[in-house]
Amino acid sequence: MSYLGFSSKWSADLARRHHLDDEKQAVLAYVIEVLVINLVNVLLAMLLGWALGVFWNTTVCLLTIAAFRHNAGGGHSESPWRCGMATIAVFPLLALGAVYINNWPQLYLDLLYLLAILIGFASIMRYAPVDNSKAPIVSPVRRKRLKFLAFSIMTIIALLIGGLRVSTWERSAQIAACLALSSLWAAFNLTPVGHRLWGFIDSIGIKKGRGCTN
Repeated sequence: MSYLGFSSKWSADLARRHHLDDEKQAVLAYVIEVLVINLVNVLLAMLLGWALGVFWNTTVCLLTIAAFRHNAGGGHSESPWRCGMATIAVFPLLALGAVYINNWPQLYLDLLYLLAILIGFASIMRYAPVDNSKAPIVSPVRRKRLKFLAFSIMTIIALLIGGLRVSTWERSAQIAACLALSSLWAAFNLTPVGHRLWGFIDSIGIKKGRGCTN
């Protein structure tokens, strides 16, 4: 298994210091590479959001989807590079979408909020937690705990949307729209259609690497 230069060097140095064998060094290199690549992806997405004038919206979208997926799981790319391109593109687009949606009549906004909440809960009930074939969830207790936590996160999102709906803060509608759009995207990634989308993306001729959390 090949790694980028920096992860190989860092893992080799740490392995020497802590007397780790080759197998543990390989795992360490994997962890370093995934963490660094994901961090760079997030920073670039936030930078693009800043350049487009939607930095805070992008941040809200990132935090919402990260919280949702941490327990619910979902489809993802097997390539960190595809993951990076998706992260950099999707979150600022969701943030821009929230700006556009902010101009909708209140009735349409309320319908979007309700749809996002209902689809979020329904997708969790039907599919969550979605595990990785390389790291399956074999414990029924852990599976139940993750589903409960996913429901808890969705409940918090729903309460935040409700609170923002009645708030007089000038940015409340945009933030609520960010929460709604992010929930819809995260819920979509739980579904078989979402998995097929990532499978299609992975089939577009770039060598496979490690997975992502998008």
